[in-house]
Amino acid sequence: MTVSPTCKIPTWPSPTGSTVTISGTKSVTDYDGKGALHEGDLNDCTIGDQGSTSAIIEVANGGSVKNVIFGKKVGDGIHCLGSCTIDNVWFQYICDDAITINKDGTASAASTISNSGFKGARDKTIQHNGGDSTLNISNVYVEVAGKLYRSCGKGGGCTTSAKHTVNISNVIAIGVGQVAGVSENDQVTLSNICTFRSPTLCNAYQVNSDTDSTKGANGTGEGPGSNCTYKPSDTHALVDRVGGATLTTDVLCTGPNSAKSGSTATACVTGFENCLKMCAPGMYGFLQLSCSGGTYTAPATGGCALVTAAADSAAATNLAGSRAATASTSVTKNNSCTTQWALGVDDSKSTNTCECVEKPGYYQQSSGYAQPLSWMVWDCQGQWW
Repeated sequence: MTVSPTCKIPTWPSPTGSTVTISGTKSVTDYDGKGALHEGDLNDCTIGDQGSTSAIIEVANGGSVKNVIFGKKVGDGIHCLGSCTIDNVWFQYICDDAITINKDGTASAASTISNSGFKGARDKTIQHNGGDSTLNISNVYVEVAGKLYRSCGKGGGCTTSAKHTVNISNVIAIGVGQVAGVSENDQVTLSNICTFRSPTLCNAYQVNSDTDSTKGANGTGEGPGSNCTYKPSDTHALVDRVGGATLTTDVLCTGPNSAKSGSTATACVTGFENCLKMCAPGMYGFLQLSCSGGTYTAPATGGCALVTAAADSAAATNLAGSRAATASTSVTKNNSCTTQWALGVDDSKSTNTCECVEKPGYYQQSSGYAQPLSWMVWDCQGQWW
C-alpha cells in the first residue's frame, strides 16, 4: 500500500510582519491578522493550562477571523458568540480549547473552520456549544490532541434538544484520540480523513454526558452509526509511516472497542471487513484485521507494521523487539509514568510488554514536562515486533 494522494500534509506557516500583542480579550467582527504572530497575556498554553476561560479573540455573531498565527499565552483561544467563519488560523499551543462555536449557547447559522492547524490540545480542539446549528470543518491539520471536534460534552453549554449538523473533510490527524466526539442528537459526516496514531474517527456520547452511546458499531459509541456517517473509502491510514509487514488496504477500522480480534473478537462491520487498527505501545503501528467466519482475525505473528526510523527515529528505536525483550519491572497498564520509553512487564498478564509512552486520548498536563509532552501511561501489549 502507498499513502493516499488525497492525504496532503500542510506546511506550518511562519509569521509575517511584526508581532501583534493583545491585552486581555480583543472583541472583533471581521478580523484579518495578515499572517502575523498574535501573542496575549492570558493563560500560558505551553503548560496546558486547562483552567482557561478567557478568549484572546471574541467574535461577534456572524463575524470572521482569518490569517492569524497564535503564540503561547492565548487562554481559551477564539470564542465565536454565535456563528463565525474561521480561515487560516494556526495554534501551536492550546489550553482548554482552540475555538469555541456558539459560545452564547443559542441556535445560530452555519459556521466554517478551514485551512488551519492545531497542536497540543490535551482535550478537545474545537468545542461546539449552543442550540441547533451547522459547522463545516475542512482542510485542517491536527497533531497531539484528545479530540479535533467535540459537541456539547458534560456540561457543555447545550440544551438536551440541541442538534448539530457537522461536516468534517480533508483532515490530517496524528496522535489524536478521536477526530470527532458527538452527541446522540447530532449528525456528523466525515470524508477524506487521514490518520496515524489516532484510534477512533467518530464516537457518539449520550446527551450532555461523557458516557458512550451504544448506537454505533457493535453496540459501542464508535462510528459509523446513526450519529457518525462515513464510508470505508472516506478513511485513510498514513501507511507511509510504517513498514515491516504487508498491508493490503488503507481503510481504518471503526475503533478499538468495536473492531477486536482474538479471544474478544467482535463481529465484522459491513464494508470494513479488511481494515487497519492501531498496534504497538503508543499506537505507533498498523495491524490489518480481516473477516473470518463473521468475526475479526489478525495475523498470528508479525502482523504489526511498525513505525519506521524515517518517520520517527526515537519510536522506532525504542519499540524494537531486541530492546523490548529486556523488560523486567512489573507495572500496571494505563497507570501514569514519568520516563518516556521506560520498559515494564504487565502485572496482570506477564506475556505483555509495557512501555511508558504518550498514548492518544490520554493527553493531560504532566508536572515536569513542557508541551507537547504530556501525561504518559504504561501501554502494555503482546508481541508487536
